[in-house]
Amino acid sequence: MRILHLAPLWFPVARSSSGGIETFLASLIEEQLRQGCEVALIASGDSDTGAELVAATPTNVVDAMAAGTTSEYAYHEQQAMSLALDRMSEFDIVHSHLGTSALALSSVPDLHGRLLHTHHNEITPDLITYIARNPDVWISTVSHTSAAPLRRAGATRCYVVPNGITGDAFAVGSSPGKGLAFLGRMERAKGADTAIAVARETGRQLTMGGPIVDDDFFANEIQPFLGRGVRYVGVLDHEAKCALFASSACTLVPSRAEEGFGMVAVESMACGTPVVSSGSGALSEVVEDGLTGFSTDSRTMAEAVERAVALDRHTVATRARERFGIRRAAHGYLALYERAERATAVH
Repeated sequence: MRILHLAPLWFPVARSSSGGIETFLASLIEEQLRQGCEVALIASGDSDTGAELVAATPTNVVDAMAAGTTSEYAYHEQQAMSLALDRMSEFDIVHSHLGTSALALSSVPDLHGRLLHTHHNEITPDLITYIARNPDVWISTVSHTSAAPLRRAGATRCYVVPNGITGDAFAVGSSPGKGLAFLGRMERAKGADTAIAVARETGRQLTMGGPIVDDDFFANEIQPFLGRGVRYVGVLDHEAKCALFASSACTLVPSRAEEGFGMVAVESMACGTPVVSSGSGALSEVVEDGLTGFSTDSRTMAEAVERAVALDRHTVATRARERFGIRRAAHGYLALYERAERATAVH
């Protein structure tokens, strides 16, 4: 099977990436290569992959914006799609993780039937409208929560393949502390301010990591609490992220967005650390109440933390590996690819 992946360009595709999609793609591609697939990846040039790397931009867009060498994302994404059109004849399947901007590629005659769109983000009313108008678009979501409204809109080729992790890359903490962890973008949607409120209510220390994408939010809602039981440690690589999870009593995922999945929750659980989430979007599907954590609203998160820290960490880690192992995700996608090949051969 020859596969061409199109990745978002905000962050590099790498195990240590700050982007959830990019982290997942690094593991997925590694597993697909192990399965004997030929894989190429259109991504930022600083990605770390064993696949053939086709650079749509020299470095990831977040770093380029910080350096002042670029100011707009959309044109780099257009370049990625142009590269896909140039190379599409070399592959059996083109698998896009770009999001809605790449949906129009399904109208390209030579791609019809072999272009899979994986939608990793929240399902919006406009996406539902688009699917209602284009019900035969081949699309997969990373949770049943996300797939349901698309199927109700009439999607005829909508499938679910949950994201996965490489279990060996996450060590279970043997001596967790009493503090709480938060990992995510510093913006209102991810609920970093709620994490601070929960930590203060429980009287526990809070360590926060993740990129600052909203300067005003960080200055007004986060910075005033730093040094008062709250610590911000910046953007973490894979090892530092795992160390944070493993040393924490519980991870908070208080997202206000309708999450399409919940990679932070899964990675925390893989380290044996239970999760208390808002339950927004697919988070209630990812976190198993009373087994790997709890999903609740912000008013009762503090109480849920005290129940979560009592959960068995070995069970938490085992369930994460059973439900969200990367091999399971890779086999799920391979089944979709083979299904598409059979359908294309018939036509």
